[in-house]
Amino acid sequence: MNREVPMAGDFLSVLAAQKLTPLRADRAMAAPVQTQATTVFAFHFSDGVLMAGDRRATAGNVIVTDRIDKIIEIDAVSLLAIAGVPATAFEMARVLQTSFEYYRRSQLQPLSLPAKVRALARLLRENLPMTMQGIGVVVPLFAGLDQTATTPQPRIYFYDPLGAQFQAVGYAASGSGATTIRSILSFQEQDGQPRPSQMSL
Repeated sequence: MNREVPMAGDFLSVLAAQKLTPLRADRAMAAPVQTQATTVFAFHFSDGVLMAGDRRATAGNVIVTDRIDKIIEIDAVSLLAIAGVPATAFEMARVLQTSFEYYRRSQLQPLSLPAKVRALARLLRENLPMTMQGIGVVVPLFAGLDQTATTPQPRIYFYDPLGAQFQAVGYAASGSGATTIRSILSFQEQDGQPRPSQMSL
């Protein structure tokens, strides 16, 4: 049986000539619009850094609880905002709290901010097997005080799931609602504004 297959044109033309589709119909449906999402974010303002987030923990489209604390105090000058799998994120927070306190007591001085940032990056890299399986992904934010400068400066860092760290200039957001909050913050002027106006934002 002879079938005429076009020799010129793109691959989709060949598929069309054979009456084939590049995607299965049941997989080509658009994902449902997500009207609720969980988000953590941080930004600079005149008094330092403000870090906030919602209190919901979700499993797919189901709200498991709305009483979870996603902003965790690691030490007196460090905060961690968790986004991702709570069990893994809380364990990372406990490890950081213990490690920072042990260093402070054993060395009689606090750990430097760059060392704290790298410690969290290392935990994320160690979590790579769980991340690759899609069952332990954590994408946190970290805020701390850089005390090595002449005047202590607050810093914000964000990470990717594999442990790469980036310093945020003005703001950072993570979680399933991060795209929306970034759009909002990009049109706001945080630096130089007092705390009441930032709390209202």
